Amino acid sequence: MNDGDLDALLSTPLGDVADAGFSKRVALAVAQREGWRERLTTYAPIAATAAVVPFLPGAQIAEAASHLTPLIANSVALSIAAAALILTISFEQRLREWQFAL
Repeated sequence: MNDGDLDALLSTPLGDVADAGFSKRVALAVAQREGWRERLTTYAPIAATAAVVPFLPGAQIAEAASHLTPLIANSVALSIAAAALILTISFEQRLREWQFAL
């Protein structure tokens, strides 16, 4: 047996195996598990934030923000960073739209 015969043997598709739906059940279980993990990674931070927010000192945070806002607004470095972030996000969205159109 040479390399060409081995490649031909390994590249031929296998026939369906009669497994009484086992493969479909396994694929469904894997998909459900992945969905559960995705929901957990999405909603766990939201739940943690919602649990912590009532205990934060809102008046002190608002006061600090009111003192810091003029300093942030006059910062050239933060303005450039914000512009770069906005441009990056816009470019990424355009790229996704372009890829989706293909």
